[in-house]
Amino acid sequence: MIRSSPLLFISIALLIFPFAPAGAEEDPLDILNRMQQTVRHLSYEGDFVYQYGDVLNAMHINHDWQEGNEREYLRTLTGPSREVVRDNFTMAQFDQEKPASVSERRRRNAPTLVTFDPERLSAVYDFRILGQDRVAGRQTTVVLVQPRDEMRYGHRLYIDSETALPLRRVVLDRQGKPISQLMFTSISIRGMNGKEQLPADEIAQGGPIQYQGKWSFDGLPEGFVMEVYDRREQDGKIESEQFVFSDGIARLSLYIEDRDVANAPGQSLVGPVGILGAEVDGHRVTVVGEAPVETLKHFLKSTRLKESP
Repeated sequence: MIRSSPLLFISIALLIFPFAPAGAEEDPLDILNRMQQTVRHLSYEGDFVYQYGDVLNAMHINHDWQEGNEREYLRTLTGPSREVVRDNFTMAQFDQEKPASVSERRRRNAPTLVTFDPERLSAVYDFRILGQDRVAGRQTTVVLVQPRDEMRYGHRLYIDSETALPLRRVVLDRQGKPISQLMFTSISIRGMNGKEQLPADEIAQGGPIQYQGKWSFDGLPEGFVMEVYDRREQDGKIESEQFVFSDGIARLSLYIEDRDVANAPGQSLVGPVGILGAEVDGHRVTVVGEAPVETLKHFLKSTRLKESP
């Protein structure tokens, strides 16, 4: 009869359950505050994978920050060859299956985790430190972002203990099961400066805007505010309008187009990102975002012309 050593069971348990107890002095909001100060102001290069369902994609990223100038290069490592180059003002895309394109980069469309307001987030999310773990060979603190209602997804963030750079992000459904995840497999961080502050004008860009147009959005889920408004015109007529709403983490884009030129509305789901369309007051309205389908339906029901025909 072979007797198992207690040390063997302990070793196996540590491999299967790698979380180590977090220090009592750690505050998850302090960690997230540090993350928003450093996520764009670090220079780093590495490979990461993005997974949803049975789909797994790998990419290479080179992010550089020098004296207020941000430049980022992304390249696919699996599937069709694609490259994206972004700086403070432009975004260029190169695709082996499509013509190259260059467009203006709008700073308001930066990830909201860069400019989030902790007090605003606390109204709709709870935060908890789960412990410590390793990602890409680096020590991280694991922070759980748990929604207070069913209108948004949860998140598990693995934040680098030294630089506060998020090295892994898992999106969770209402039952706490993973929907998608993004994780670095290798990374080299240079120019670390976790104490650098965001410029005041960039922080201000994360707040709500005042919209005085013809559409109303009454009854939106709690916490969501309009952060971006844009429109496209031709011959003095508005062809399409875009609204971006955010609760500080989740972002949803709502597009309103002329019914005669827009595609028929539909519904689809790609990982955590849902797409839902409907006809509203003679227009095509489409909502796209990382949120449950019920939340997208809520946005459609809340969209109305101020003077409906």
